[in-house]
Amino acid sequence: MKKKILCVAASLIMMVSVVVPGQEKIIVPNTAIKTNATNNKVLKSSTFTIDKAAVKKITKFHKENTKLTKVEKYKKKIFNLGVVFSNSDEEFVRIKKDPKKNSKVVGYIPDEKPITVVEQVKTWYKVTSGKITGYVKQNNIIVDDVEDLLLDNQDMEAVITKSNLKIRGSAKDNGGAVGMAYKDSSYPIIGFSNNYKKVRIQRTETIAGWIPTKDVDIKILSNNAMTKAEYEAYQEEQERIRQAELQRILNAGISKTGNELFDTISALIAHNESGNYLAARNGLPQFKGEKTITVGAWQWYGERAHNLLRRIYNSDTKKSKKLIEESLSGSKKKKREKVEQLCKEITQNSSWENRKRSFSKEELVAVKALLGSDYGMAVQNLQAQEDISARINVAKSTYKLTNPQLIAYFCDMFWQNPDNARAITKAAIDYFKSAKKLNKEKDGLKVIHEIAMKNSVLGKFSGRRNYTYSICKKMSK
Repeated sequence: MKKKILCVAASLIMMVSVVVPGQEKIIVPNTAIKTNATNNKVLKSSTFTIDKAAVKKITKFHKENTKLTKVEKYKKKIFNLGVVFSNSDEEFVRIKKDPKKNSKVVGYIPDEKPITVVEQVKTWYKVTSGKITGYVKQNNIIVDDVEDLLLDNQDMEAVITKSNLKIRGSAKDNGGAVGMAYKDSSYPIIGFSNNYKKVRIQRTETIAGWIPTKDVDIKILSNNAMTKAEYEAYQEEQERIRQAELQRILNAGISKTGNELFDTISALIAHNESGNYLAARNGLPQFKGEKTITVGAWQWYGERAHNLLRRIYNSDTKKSKKLIEESLSGSKKKKREKVEQLCKEITQNSSWENRKRSFSKEELVAVKALLGSDYGMAVQNLQAQEDISARINVAKSTYKLTNPQLIAYFCDMFWQNPDNARAITKAAIDYFKSAKKLNKEKDGLKVIHEIAMKNSVLGKFSGRRNYTYSICKKMSK
């Protein structure tokens, strides 16, 4: 990792001037003048004479050539920045008063956000952000490739300063227009041309292109570090928002039953699985285990997704077929073929997961129409009730869990990955030598959470695991 050394070079031209008697002329060292081949002769002597008017021109020329361009100002600012990152699952990186591990915390900076780096002090960086100045461990700040990180995180914006601009499809001047960027509007920057004369912006999800750098102000988005009091107030507000969102999801989905265990698990899984009734997507490439479609407010996957859509379709076949038909395009004959094919896919018994079934964009629109219908949402609520009840039963009957905290944690794991949930729970029982001791021990929930965090599959979803753990801790035993 390269060291950042802040060097501010101030070019000071020392002019030794002597007024020649009888002449309004000044002797100036030739090193003080930037020569121009078109109007200056090659100088053989170390000095020559110029008049006062020429001195003014030289001074003006010097000032003009030391003024930074927009790109130079941007590069200078980037040079002094680093991007913080947390080695754990925490949302903030701590800023210490002194470059010592046990030093007092004086500020908190959001993870993956830029911060000004003043200097390196052994294995620490001295940093400044807002009204906070302090130290951050060297391995918690990236100082190389800062521009790439800011672009990836969309932490730079182009503010259109002059007038509406055409967005070009190519960085070349002759690139065709793909849209307009409007004066006084801001757009995320996603790239620069090699010479920085053009900046690439993302206007919408589908419109991206190039505009001249000279017509924009480059704005680097950053969050000022928080003091301890500000950080604590922020955490309290975030917890209030989380609880309100859980309640909203619960109110929009399965009605409260009065059973604390069931209602908590229902709201917990709905929160972790997005709570969006119209959700539908094919397998994501970043999750190698995903082979097929995921649907619904509780994110049913594979054959569970297939069974849910079949159940929705069969609950009102006439309306379902009409919804599918309205979602597909093409001639009457082509549309009819598409409708029959999709209906057959939904109602047949062959395994989507084994076949790695995926849907086209058009088919996904039809699937979302089914999921978002009145009867589609009602079936999802009913299916979720049945599934949650079944998982509670597995926790109680198979693993003899009686502690509500452990049952809720198990159900959320089981919803995500049954095989790993079983292995983690068995490991926790083995740790305490029996399910009875696991239920009674005050550290039972902590132990099962720690085992889950080390799991090669569920441990990758540390945010979900930590959130589930925080909710389960608040439940009564």
